[in-house]
Amino acid sequence: MAKVLLNQDQLQAVAKLFDLLAEPTRLDILQNLKKKPLSVGQIVDATNAKQSNISKQLGILHDAGMLKRERQGNLIFYSIADPMIFDLCELVCNKLRKDAQSQLAMVQSLAK
Repeated sequence: MAKVLLNQDQLQAVAKLFDLLAEPTRLDILQNLKKKPLSVGQIVDATNAKQSNISKQLGILHDAGMLKRERQGNLIFYSIADPMIFDLCELVCNKLRKDAQSQLAMVQSLAK
């Protein structure tokens, strides 16, 4: 399969997505929403972060199209808009795991 190079606009979009995911609190929020929709208060409890920071990060994720929100009475519940994000996280985690295994094998070979 031929690889197509991205143009500048496409590179900007990719960089913007990675920038969005570069914040640990946002990743924590996404991880907690993987199982089911949660209210802001439930997300605060699950992440042990301050409510103001969670609200800010939820707004950023929502504005980027990563989250959906639904009002139920006086509560707003957030959910994942596109589960594809977990495929991307899985790829990154696999890369980190592979790198850690390589480093461990190198250290073990030095110890012999």
